Amino acid sequence: MDKTQQKRVTRVRGSGWDGVEAEGYRPGAATGVERHTIVGGRKASAAEPGPAIEVRYFELQPGAVSRLEKHEHEHFVIVKRGSGYAVIEQEVTEIGANDVIYVAPLELHQFVNRGDEPFGFYCIVNAVRDFPQEPTTEEIARLNASPAGKVAKPFAVPPPVRRS
Repeated sequence: MDKTQQKRVTRVRGSGWDGVEAEGYRPGAATGVERHTIVGGRKASAAEPGPAIEVRYFELQPGAVSRLEKHEHEHFVIVKRGSGYAVIEQEVTEIGANDVIYVAPLELHQFVNRGDEPFGFYCIVNAVRDFPQEPTTEEIARLNASPAGKVAKPFAVPPPVRRS
């Protein structure tokens, strides 16, 4: 959907929403993760038309994880269904339906499906934002040495596409 012509109401249909195509992290990369951009879209400038926020829904199949990453923007996650882990820095927390998670700027984070059914959550971010950053070797070493290292999967999802 064109982000400048945002619908006021986007109806749910089956396992998605009217007019919203399911995407993955990268075309052709089978990661067990679907992304649905429900409201807005990424913008280069606040002057561009369209909503100032972007609301996405991610669904992770059993055993799947989101990308281990960090970025300069904050974001909020609201769990819709299933059970998972929130890995934030070196901490790991069990999460489930209706839990709300805050990820501060530059915090390394990943979401892990810990159940036998899909794990779905909404992710709310500013439309104008930076691109994901890969963790450093030192950050991965700290993560692996912590309790979160037992559930995190640093290399399960392809790294973000480099943009200039």
